[in-house]
Amino acid sequence: MIPDRFLEALAANQGKALLVLCHDDADSDALGAAWVLADMLGGEMAVPRKVSEHARELQLKLKMQVIYSPDPGDYDLTIVVDTADAQQLPGCMPATYLLVDHHANNSLVKGALAAVYEQTDSTCQLVWRICRALGKQLQGSHALALGAGIMGDTRNLAAAANGTIADLAAILDEGGVSYRQLLEIFRITGRIDREVRLEAALSAQLHKLGNCLVVSAGVRKNYVYYIAMMLLELGADIAVVGYQQGDDCFIRLAKNPGTVHCLDSFAIMEGAVAGYSKTNLWGDSDYAGFNGKGPIEEIIEAIIAGLQSAQAQKGDCQCSRMLEN
Repeated sequence: MIPDRFLEALAANQGKALLVLCHDDADSDALGAAWVLADMLGGEMAVPRKVSEHARELQLKLKMQVIYSPDPGDYDLTIVVDTADAQQLPGCMPATYLLVDHHANNSLVKGALAAVYEQTDSTCQLVWRICRALGKQLQGSHALALGAGIMGDTRNLAAAANGTIADLAAILDEGGVSYRQLLEIFRITGRIDREVRLEAALSAQLHKLGNCLVVSAGVRKNYVYYIAMMLLELGADIAVVGYQQGDDCFIRLAKNPGTVHCLDSFAIMEGAVAGYSKTNLWGDSDYAGFNGKGPIEEIIEAIIAGLQSAQAQKGDCQCSRMLEN
């Protein structure tokens, strides 16, 4: 259900200058959601500084026009999409805004003029509901963009709820495209990108914590999210992945919720990066991310130490159900 206040704000600004703004280092869910919403409403899509490297192929394949470092003051209305905190919008946090987001911990909801906020698997699902509420019909490119966002935030549907899979099927049907077409859009085809993934798998370190298999890796391109998900798919219970770019670092910590029941990923990450300069820190029990300054080797070591401490405190509770399988 889309709140009346949200729809009324869109109606009041119809034909005016509209900005759809997603979080910095935008992933496929942020890109897909923002691009479709901007196209449907006749607005412009923007990110604060950059699109994630792993999402650039999606941007190029769908010919998405993206504005960088926008000034929200130049627009009559800004819709903030797939963003949980102001720190994800460096240099372009709007004074007033609408919000569309799905993250469990969101500090922007209270300050929004109105919000479409629900803890779904992806923001793209919420954008699809907005389109339906507005009577907007998805075209093929819209369906592919929303589908790519859903795939990206559910590890290629491995972590998707049944309702999310049903939403994806309905989106593809509405746009008149096939699942095979979606896989072609979403699939990383560049040789260099495939090399990065394979190198990460071959150079990863294996740590055994109680009954848990923890895998850590440093990568040479900023594919930290997708490589973390890949390591879980390969059999890791917990994955820690880092990318270094000068003094800047990007760290992701992910767990397999089917085998790791007690660990709070965000708490582990928060403790490991205490004292480091940060531009973004977010997450929940299953997944956590940190963007900031510091050496990835030190931070990964601190995360492993945090995992060891949690294991020592929780004892057999940690991953104990794995023994039943």
